Amino acid sequence: MPNFNEMQWLNVYLLTFDAAVTLFLLIGVVSDVNRKSPFMKTFIVLLVSNIFMQLGEAGIWFFAGSADNTVILNISALTSLAFSYALIGSYAYCLTAFVREKSEVSALPAHIMAVLCAIFMVMSVISLFNGMFFSFDNEGRFVYGSMYWLVRLFDLLALTAEMILVSTCCKVLGLKGTLQLISFGLLPMMSILLQFCWEPTPEYMATTLSLILLYSLFHGETTRQLAQQKIQLAQKEHQLTESRISIMLSQIQPHFMYNMLTTIMYLCRTDPEEAERTVGQFAHYIRANMDSITLKQCIPFENEMNHVKTYLSLEKKRFGDKLTLKLDIQETGFMLPALTVQPLIENAVKHGMRKKKELTIELRTYSDEDNYYIKIYDNGKGFDKDIIKSDGKSHIGIDNVRSRLQMMCGGDLAVSSVPESGTTALIKIPKAAPKKP
Repeated sequence: MPNFNEMQWLNVYLLTFDAAVTLFLLIGVVSDVNRKSPFMKTFIVLLVSNIFMQLGEAGIWFFAGSADNTVILNISALTSLAFSYALIGSYAYCLTAFVREKSEVSALPAHIMAVLCAIFMVMSVISLFNGMFFSFDNEGRFVYGSMYWLVRLFDLLALTAEMILVSTCCKVLGLKGTLQLISFGLLPMMSILLQFCWEPTPEYMATTLSLILLYSLFHGETTRQLAQQKIQLAQKEHQLTESRISIMLSQIQPHFMYNMLTTIMYLCRTDPEEAERTVGQFAHYIRANMDSITLKQCIPFENEMNHVKTYLSLEKKRFGDKLTLKLDIQETGFMLPALTVQPLIENAVKHGMRKKKELTIELRTYSDEDNYYIKIYDNGKGFDKDIIKSDGKSHIGIDNVRSRLQMMCGGDLAVSSVPESGTTALIKIPKAAPKKP
């Protein structure tokens, strides 16, 4: 059997080819849409480490045989050895991060492995001065140090420990995932059979092959995650559409339409010009509700207030001076889901005017360091929370507003009420939510 350790250029070509293959894998990972996931970040470190390890070893083969190249040979050897430890350490973190996507697992083994790898990196640097791991003779040939056996022992133990760690997670990873992850330790260990005639290029090639298998596994996982995100986004969009339809329908109740049409009929007899203006306002109100079905983004606060004013102008046709709106607008430069404030105002009118001869609604906007607030208070009859909980139909609009606030801008709605004293609704919108363009 030929001695491949004597084929200098063959080893240079193979190691450089390994580095080039890893570079293509790196480009694929960096261009992946889920490259910022924890396990993909550590996989990037893993690939970079392999590139430098391969190039460092290729440098040893390329510059060997000349005493004039001792300095660059030492740098190449240090690069190859140091990045082999970076490879082992980053794999432990990559494995941990990948398993954590599916199940809870301790990062302690990865931390221990990282500390041990750091110790051997320091020892490799020291070896430049005392030759305990490696040195180069007067002819520029690699010479194993007296403690090089520690390097091989650590490699063997580290790869074995990582294979055992993979095996403990086999239920989470499945058979295919377990085999692909265990290949990082298994394939290099199998290459040891060739070391009597060829060392260490087969081990480096086996490492690159295992990284290709890992890339296949991780790319499949990121593709699955992306598909799952699309499904979740579609489900969220479906929920929002249903919510918009529900809130729109809740705003066009038969009693409201009947009352408005009756009011318009009366105005046609007493004040035709006012009847014409009321028809226009009513049509604008209906159109705004219908348009809310197609809105997939938040709208400026001023737009919502215009809808509120249109609604109240219609109600004042019926109630006149019995209905009063007081405004304290300190903040306007923010966005919120359509039909957020108006349903709460309508709810106040609908329930507050039942037993009250007069109803006052106060609307205030303000902010603090983190949030915008919209506070709506009415002096209506209020309600009992226990009754609301047992009534499956009451205040469906409130729950609808709350859910859309949470889904569209991370906001929230809190409602408090005291029977016979009034109701307060407080809308909170994070300043991190979409701003007014």
